[in-house]
Amino acid sequence: MLALALSLLSGVATVWATVIGTPHDLGSETCAMCHTPHSSARQYPLWNRIQPAQTYTLYSSISFDMSPTGQPRSASSLCLVCHNGIASTLVNYSGLCSNPDAAYDIEVAGCADLGTDLTNEHPMGFNYNASLDPDKNGFPAASQITPTPSPSRAIVGGISGTKYFLYDNGNTTDAEYNYFECATCHSVHDLSIYPGKGDYQRHFLRSDNTGSQMCLDCHTMMAHRVQVLVI
Repeated sequence: MLALALSLLSGVATVWATVIGTPHDLGSETCAMCHTPHSSARQYPLWNRIQPAQTYTLYSSISFDMSPTGQPRSASSLCLVCHNGIASTLVNYSGLCSNPDAAYDIEVAGCADLGTDLTNEHPMGFNYNASLDPDKNGFPAASQITPTPSPSRAIVGGISGTKYFLYDNGNTTDAEYNYFECATCHSVHDLSIYPGKGDYQRHFLRSDNTGSQMCLDCHTMMAHRVQVLVI
């Protein structure tokens, strides 16, 4: 057991997930800004924020072959509770008897405010299917990840090998892990550690985007074209 504990501790530098010291480190009760151990708004992930139900307009264009399906799922909608620019409050405020405290209410501004019209944002909320690509952009097929985590499917970056996870449709069957959501590209607990993270930490990106590497991980045909131009 001691050996196991030591081995886990030795891996902390590469697997530790935290919000401490990141832009998501808000207020004096860091975890409580998003999570609560009691009376949560959603069973997973013990979500502590609420706001009136919102309807989002998602990206669409004649060149987008994997059309959005319905509204954003949890791996996006939980982010949007704050990033839609509409004030959100806690379900369960910290302290005795959960007394309301305006210090915990959030309404983001500036570039963090995406609004509810997401037609000018990167597509998300769609069923990722690389075969639906008649323009031959070269999107990688989704892969089953082993050993099986949850989510268990990911797009494996063609350049970096980063796993960009896909999410479920509200069901629990493994086959449903096909949906591209905000968390596909962003790790909200700053899980990713890579050389030159620096400014990218502000955006919680899953991979280093120097030279658009993260973009080219999925847009592989564009990566090929870039290489041809460089040559």
